[in-house]
Amino acid sequence: MKKLLVLLFISSLAFTTEAQNLSVPHYGIKAGLNHSSFNFTQYNYLFLGLVKPEDGLAKPSTTYNNGVKAGFFVDLKLSKNWYISPTLSYSQFGVITNQDRTWNNTYPGDSIRTYGFERNTYKMDYVTLDPNFEYRVTDRFSLMVGPSVAYLISNNVVTYVEEESVGDYIPDVNGDPIKEVSNIDAGLNLGTSFFITEHLDVDLNLYIGMIGFEDVDEGYQKAIQATSISLGYTFN
Repeated sequence: MKKLLVLLFISSLAFTTEAQNLSVPHYGIKAGLNHSSFNFTQYNYLFLGLVKPEDGLAKPSTTYNNGVKAGFFVDLKLSKNWYISPTLSYSQFGVITNQDRTWNNTYPGDSIRTYGFERNTYKMDYVTLDPNFEYRVTDRFSLMVGPSVAYLISNNVVTYVEEESVGDYIPDVNGDPIKEVSNIDAGLNLGTSFFITEHLDVDLNLYIGMIGFEDVDEGYQKAIQATSISLGYTFN
């Protein structure tokens, strides 16, 4: 999957270079909102159950969280209907996970099992590069697809735990760095764009992360997924 994303990304850059020789570039800015969560893949249940599941935690439930995105783009014409629009953005992603937990507490001469839950609030800031291919169905409506690569510039997670007979753990509201987090995220963009005027458009986008968010083996892999809406303005 990583090799495929790299190939798509390099191909997009090659098309961008070629397109600069075919048409006059149009520059613009975009700003909007991200609505993000995690997509969980429980890989310890693969192979039709023929492989014994690894020990791991049950998949948590997730709540979408919101963030802002803003950046600029270059619109390059490839043919009558095809365009490529490399976009460089600052993007915020956030996720809230809730998970039932069990603890085995060992004391001198005794062992007690307690139950509770854990809630984690993730916040991540990325610089993203999206060389999207765009097909103009009409003068006002287009469809978009393309790879996306993002570099993590800041992150934190706030953990809240409730455990019976022990009490609550309320952390520092500023949170802690996310352990074993990957600095690079990559995936696929699918979207559509509607032109309100010649210069103003509204974009709807779905991002599907295709690499693991953390290098932590808990019996499943989590990847970022997000929907976004943004308003774009083309200067020329």
